[in-house]
Amino acid sequence: MKILFVLLCSVMTILSLHAEEKRDYKGAHLTFEESEYDFGEVSRKGENRSCSFRFVNDGTEPLVVLSATTSCSCLKAEFSRKPIAVGERGEIQLTLEAKKVDKGVFRRVVQIRSNSVCGTEIITIKGVTKD
Repeated sequence: MKILFVLLCSVMTILSLHAEEKRDYKGAHLTFEESEYDFGEVSRKGENRSCSFRFVNDGTEPLVVLSATTSCSCLKAEFSRKPIAVGERGEIQLTLEAKKVDKGVFRRVVQIRSNSVCGTEIITIKGVTKD
């Protein structure tokens, strides 16, 4: 009896995990490949540093990125305003002006607004600036 109970619990757990992996979104849905980027050590006297955040529209309607609001004037965001078709990919390019960041550990966020069913996503950069 205990074996049957353990087996039943295991099957239910596996099924629930599988159900969580497969999500059916009604409308556009933005999913980032990675939501954080680590620049490591950055010289405040050096050139600007850039990184890209790739995403996919895994929803059922075209996705439109509406805005990318940065937490600091040291960070600039660029993205296409063209609709991203279902199953297609896009990217948001971030440029860090290290000379505008205080010396030491930094962490900056960018709020991404779109017509996604989730509405807003957050991406983050981090690193350490030195003179």
